[in-house]
Amino acid sequence: MALEHNLIGVSMTNASEAGDTVVHDSSYQNLLAYHTEQTLLGRAHPFLTEALADYTDDVATSVRYYELALDQARALSDEPTHTKMISLAERLIELGQLERAEAYLRDGRIEAVRCDDAYWVQEANRLLQEWAE
Repeated sequence: MALEHNLIGVSMTNASEAGDTVVHDSSYQNLLAYHTEQTLLGRAHPFLTEALADYTDDVATSVRYYELALDQARALSDEPTHTKMISLAERLIELGQLERAEAYLRDGRIEAVRCDDAYWVQEANRLLQEWAE
């Protein structure tokens, strides 16, 4: 599962960087179909749902996928949640849902510190700084 959706993600990233919207859109549809298939088979995984949220252009839909990924992650003891919370907060800021965004951002930052994930601590700090300005 991880290899297939990682390859789809790489394809979308490369297509975006090359400005190839046709390949990007096709890859997104493949990821969406794979996510749907895995969900129907009872094999939904928060990492896959988070990847779908990462690549979903519609902000409100992306928020729903991040929320689902968080729900899925809470059912697993070893699945990190800070990446999902911080990314969700960023999308909520885009939607103007600042109170919800602040809660996810602060909780995500706390979790990132606990996990010693310097990149995501920095991302949370960046968002908090931008928000404060």
